[in-house]
Amino acid sequence: MRKEFFAQTFFSLAIVISMLMVAVEVTPWVSFLSMGMLIWKWGTEKYHWQGLSRRFTSALSILLLAQVLFQYRTIVGQEPSYTLLLGLSGLRVMDYSTERDHRFVALLGFILISVKALFSIDIYWIVPSIFAFWGIWYSLLPQNLHNKEKLLGRIFLLSVPLAVILFFAFPRVVIPWAMSRGSTYGQIGFTDEVNPGRVAELAGSSQLAFRAKIDKLPFNHSADLYWRGSVLTSTRGLVWRPTPFGKRPEDIITGKGSLSYEVAIEPTSQNYLFALEGTQVLTLEAGRVTNLSHAIFRTSRPIVSTLVYQGQWVRDYQDLSKPTDQDLKTPEFKGRVLDWVNEVNKRSLTTPERLDVLKKFFVDNKFVYTLSPGIYGANDLEEFLFERRRGFCEHFAGAYAVLARGMGVPARVVIGYQGGKYNPIGNFWRIAQRDAHAWAEVYDGSAWKRVDPTSWVAPLRLVIGAEDFFGLSESDQEVFARQIDWRPQNQGASLWWDRATFFVEDMNYRWSYFLMEFDRSSQDSFFALLGQYKLLSFVGISFALVLFFFLVQNLFKTRVKLTPEQYLLNVVQEWGHSHNLHRTVSEPPLHYFNRVAEKFPALNDILKRISVFYDQTKYAQIETTDEAEILKKQWAAESRKAKEIRS
Repeated sequence: MRKEFFAQTFFSLAIVISMLMVAVEVTPWVSFLSMGMLIWKWGTEKYHWQGLSRRFTSALSILLLAQVLFQYRTIVGQEPSYTLLLGLSGLRVMDYSTERDHRFVALLGFILISVKALFSIDIYWIVPSIFAFWGIWYSLLPQNLHNKEKLLGRIFLLSVPLAVILFFAFPRVVIPWAMSRGSTYGQIGFTDEVNPGRVAELAGSSQLAFRAKIDKLPFNHSADLYWRGSVLTSTRGLVWRPTPFGKRPEDIITGKGSLSYEVAIEPTSQNYLFALEGTQVLTLEAGRVTNLSHAIFRTSRPIVSTLVYQGQWVRDYQDLSKPTDQDLKTPEFKGRVLDWVNEVNKRSLTTPERLDVLKKFFVDNKFVYTLSPGIYGANDLEEFLFERRRGFCEHFAGAYAVLARGMGVPARVVIGYQGGKYNPIGNFWRIAQRDAHAWAEVYDGSAWKRVDPTSWVAPLRLVIGAEDFFGLSESDQEVFARQIDWRPQNQGASLWWDRATFFVEDMNYRWSYFLMEFDRSSQDSFFALLGQYKLLSFVGISFALVLFFFLVQNLFKTRVKLTPEQYLLNVVQEWGHSHNLHRTVSEPPLHYFNRVAEKFPALNDILKRISVFYDQTKYAQIETTDEAEILKKQWAAESRKAKEIRS
């Protein structure tokens, strides 16, 4: 018999949910392909659209595999496996017509849910995953099975204790094929270069980059919260790239008064560790951190799962490393850029005076801070500085550092993140992609100093944070960018929404942190603790086992719902048994009622009425539900009187 996919409500909804959970993690083309297949299948079943033949979908499956191999060079890892499974699921749904297809699509649904749980530990996915899992299992149970919902509910309830036991007792293993995300830039998308538009593209996303817990903010304002990711020293105008990093000498970072903080970074398939500016040391519980020059930190292996690391921040931080020839190299200046640099260099200015002239240039020339400045041409530096004057933080930082070098001041560009959104419930900072930022550093003759041209062009961006600033319209961004005291008028209206967001984010952070921290060493510590308290452990485990078996017996115990006449027969039998008047298996109920009435005359009237009721409902099939309730009450009263008389 031909089956229809969308005719099975729970199953189709479960498959769609499992596909959507994966669709948010892949490139748009495969999401459009899979969702298009679902819509097309719906049209074929509801409006009799022409479907695709199995030969054609099989050919598309082969092309899909070829595309994944071409794009990722592998099918191992998060993105390639997500892409292949999602596209294949959409094509198999298009072929859906038989019981065999049903089981194959169900298998793909289970795999999608499992792979999602493997790569993402966010608490947000628990509810949709449970519903999708339940819907698929519901469709696999026999159609003639009664109370399928209750049966699945009991099975899921019993699986919770087993899941807890496996979590604490099962050995922690590393799945080799899950160690790769198969992506060039990973989930974070952070790269070791600045091309006009690269940071702006990153800042256009609200996706989480990392969370940071700082016991006491060492600054007066969150605008001073700068997270270093990399330092760029090679320039071609607005394009900046790093030169090879060396190991950091021990004596070039100075400061006093250390403060510790903790960061939980999302998977990136890269080895960047973002450190609060002023950090001397980063440490990992498992793994090695490399301290590089320019106060940059890297892991020894790519970050393929959420990673927690600790940092030690020092007050009055200074980088005393000496500049090199690379820190003064500039591209060939042309046109008005060359004229401006030559004009400044003709003056006999000190380094602070040169930097003051450079600051005045950015303050006085009405630069516009925007995520969409347009594409710059070959002579990008002149076009940006003297014509268009529209750019993002990377444009300002890159142009500032180039001009500083042109005036003989060593300079470089730093990329990372700035600010973040504070969660007062969980007491941590949430740093998202849109907090991506670029700034400059100059050498003043004794140490490297941070200079952020964005603070002159759009100080409001640093004060209220990227999330609120980019939530404004582009016209409001331009108008209010330099007004540091201005705030959005609807800020109070979103107070309840912010609180709800903070609460959910805090739950997710605690959940993720618990799963991350309970590694092999934590597992060993847990069992060592059980060994220290053997008696309490034995009592606790015994109690848990007894509770588990009690649940099994009660959840799967067969309960028969008695009819009114069966209930009355049972209560009469129980009363008779308590008075040594037993009913044999072959004795008819009406005959037994008469025997009880003969031995206990006080019950004669009520037993006659019960006999008539039993005869009408059991044999004549006459429904008298209301009378049954009356007889139950009368029997309770009469039997109690008879017992008192007998005693």
